Amino acid sequence: MRNRRKKQTISPRTGQPKQGHQGEGGGRPRFEIDYDSVKKLAGIQCTQAEIAAWLGCSVDTLLRDEKFCEIYKSGIENGRMSLRRHQWRALEDGNTTMLVWLGKQYLGQREKNELTGADGKDLVITWLPPQ
Repeated sequence: MRNRRKKQTISPRTGQPKQGHQGEGGGRPRFEIDYDSVKKLAGIQCTQAEIAAWLGCSVDTLLRDEKFCEIYKSGIENGRMSLRRHQWRALEDGNTTMLVWLGKQYLGQREKNELTGADGKDLVITWLPPQ
């Protein structure tokens, strides 16, 4: 029986034989990002940390991926448009709370807060001396 040895590969950089599985696709496998999930989660305004936790990776892993960044930004914007569309629909259906809220957001309207005394008269403030 012949003793078969695996042919050694020489490193072009060092000129030394490679050890183990070097140069044969070793190392950590590339993390596959589920872009469909990213789009859906960004659409409901999830943070990058929340998406990373959902996918099981770090935020840094996500941010190194250009496609993730594009899909995340697009998903966030689409989610905002959807939210705004639902708000307007609620307004058109007669939701007065939404009318007030949108007025504050887009028209700078504010509620006027006034302090008055009894029966709407002027408020009287009496200072008491320290004891």
